[in-house]
This record gives sequence, C-alpha cells and structure tokens, in this order.
Amino acid sequence: MPDGGSQSRRYPRLTCFIAVLLRAKDPNLFLMGHLSTIGLGGCGVEMKASVEIGTRVEVAPLENERLSIMGTVVNLRILSGKPGYGIGIEFVEADERKAELVQFVEQKTEVDDQQYWRNRQRIRVEEDRS
Repeated sequence: MPDGGSQSRRYPRLTCFIAVLLRAKDPNLFLMGHLSTIGLGGCGVEMKASVEIGTRVEVAPLENERLSIMGTVVNLRILSGKPGYGIGIEFVEADERKAELVQFVEQKTEVDDQQYWRNRQRIRVEEDRS
C-alpha cells in the first residue's frame, strides 16, 4: 500500500516491486535488489546486502538503465519477516530525472490505493502554482 498519507514525507510514496541495480564509485559495489517504494524525494530498495549510510549510489531499473538516478543512502534497516536489508535513498538529481523515474515506476506498477493518486495530484497542483 502506498505511503501517501505519511505526515513525515514531503512527497507521497508508491509501493512497488521493480528490479534495480545499485552502483557506487567503489567498483566492487554492484548490487541487485528491488524498489519497494518510490517518490519524488527518494526510494526504498530491498536487497540481500547492506550499503553504508552516506554512500552515494546510482539506482537503475534493470528494464531501462537509461533511467538511472543518483542518490545518497540515508537509512538502513534489517527487514522484518524476510532476509535482507531495507535501504532508504534520497535522490540528488534534478527534478526532471526524478519525475521520469517515478513516471516509469507508476506505469509499471498496478496501484489500487487512490490515496497515493490524490496526494500525487495535490503536489502537481501545488507545483503548478509555484
């Protein structure tokens, strides 16, 4: 279920399951995982390995690596009920890059929680007013 109603987030989050690659400056860090949530501010990635907080990473959907985006790991937690880690990544790219990736995920994800879409529309209206 999307985290669209969370008061602690600037942008609504869409729950998803999209295979991604994580790359860092360290050539030894090339990991696969999946997006579990995404919004214009960042994303959550679930994977078997952990990545140190503060690491700058490139997140790229396996299906379309052209849509890669840079971000910084800001959160790390052990997953509950399954093996692996949940990694919170804050995007550091321009808004157009963020929007392009979020749009790709929206098109790939079946959403039945209308709260996400209401919040998404509210943000678009607010941005148009700015």
